[in-house]
Amino acid sequence: MNSAFTFFILISGISAGVILFQSFIVASSIFKVLPEENAGLLLRNLFPKFFLFLAALALVGLAIGLVNGLKFFPLVFLQLLNFIFFVVCYSLIPATNRARDQENKKTFGILHTVSVLLTLLALIFNLSLVFLI
Repeated sequence: MNSAFTFFILISGISAGVILFQSFIVASSIFKVLPEENAGLLLRNLFPKFFLFLAALALVGLAIGLVNGLKFFPLVFLQLLNFIFFVVCYSLIPATNRARDQENKKTFGILHTVSVLLTLLALIFNLSLVFLI
């Protein structure tokens, strides 16, 4: 296995780990420990960084694939999808926050669900990488 494949595995592993840690440990712990108003403020600070970090990881993976001319298309495509998903999630944040502030539960629910589903798909894609190699 060459170093480019090793980097793909590492990037996908880090991405999956960050998604699991942030979504299931950090976010749920914050709501258990902090009052809702403070929890919301903290999460509004963390999630943009979360999505930007994951988009940056995907961009690095994409660059590694393109620079090394990987013939293994699913790996490069996986990183492209990750990048697109996380940029979309990041771009939804202002509208999601606005809907929450305006107590527009329907719009908030839709935007939050889209963000969660894209993150979940990215998690599944990154975990499935092992089966593609």
